[in-house]
Amino acid sequence: MLTGLFVGKFLPPHKGHKFAILEAKKQCDKLYLVVGYEPNVTKELCEKAGLPTITLEQKLAWWREELKGESGIIILGEDETGIPDYPAGWEEWSRRTQNLVGERIDIIFGSEIGYAEYYKKYFPNSRYVLQDVDRKNVHISSTLIRGNLAKNLDYIIDSARPFFEKIIKNK
Repeated sequence: MLTGLFVGKFLPPHKGHKFAILEAKKQCDKLYLVVGYEPNVTKELCEKAGLPTITLEQKLAWWREELKGESGIIILGEDETGIPDYPAGWEEWSRRTQNLVGERIDIIFGSEIGYAEYYKKYFPNSRYVLQDVDRKNVHISSTLIRGNLAKNLDYIIDSARPFFEKIIKNK
C-alpha cells in the first residue's frame, strides 16, 4: 500500500492544483493533501494582491467541498507559524509534516525541481515525483491568479470561486 503526500499554500486553490492532486492519487492508495498556512506569508501575499487574508480553515473547507467523493484523499491543515523561510525551514517543516501525517510517506508529489534535494535529505525513504513542471496540463499558477484575479477567475476551483467572485464584484 503506497502513501502519497501533496502539499501547498493554495493561495488561491486552482484547477491546476486539482488536476495534480487527482493525478497524484492515481499513483498511490492513500494521498495526504496538506494545506499549509503561515500567517505572515499569507497576509503579505493577500495584501499585495488586494485580497482579504484567506484563513487555513477557509482553504480546508474549499478542498473538502471540491474533493468530496474522492476516496483515499485525506485533507489536513498545517500551521507553519514559526518555521523559518525556505530553505532554512526545511528541517522543521519536514519534522512537523511527518508528525502531522503520522505514517510512512512513500511518494511526495510536486512541481518544484529545486525541492528535490530537500525532499531527498529530509524524507530519505520517500520518492519525489515531479508533476507538470511546465504547467502544460493547466497553464496557471497561484501567482498569476493573484496578479490578475478578474482575468484568471475561471482557473479557481469551483468551491472557492464564489468567494473570489464577490471580491471582484465589490472592487
